[in-house]
Amino acid sequence: MSAYVIDASVIIEYLVAGQFTAHAKRLFEQNMPTDRLIIPEFSLLECTNVLWRQVRFQGMSVTQAKALLKHLRKIPLHRVPAKAILNTALRVGLTHQLAIYDSVYIALALRSALPLITLDQPQTRAAVAEGITIKPITDFK
Repeated sequence: MSAYVIDASVIIEYLVAGQFTAHAKRLFEQNMPTDRLIIPEFSLLECTNVLWRQVRFQGMSVTQAKALLKHLRKIPLHRVPAKAILNTALRVGLTHQLAIYDSVYIALALRSALPLITLDQPQTRAAVAEGITIKPITDFK
């Protein structure tokens, strides 16, 4: 069994078609029986906000957004409270000029000693600088 911290960018790539959607689908659909995907508790809110933006600014239908939200709720993600890692997230954010919501994923990867899967390049650079192993989404073929 493998375990990874995954960023909301990966979840959204799975739900909404993008450049790496095929890889994200493989991550979620082929590996879920054996892998553990870990997210901070607020990640589902972050993903829901992206769906809202898709409706508001990108022309996604409300019906499609609701269907994707229903699917999001069914993904077996292990949610971790962010409270215990806020100090580390603040340090990471200040050190790397990175938003706290992105820094929390790095703090979670540090605390759990797990690789991070993300499509966010500034977050990737900060994670690497913090000694986090990045698992490329393209590894899921």
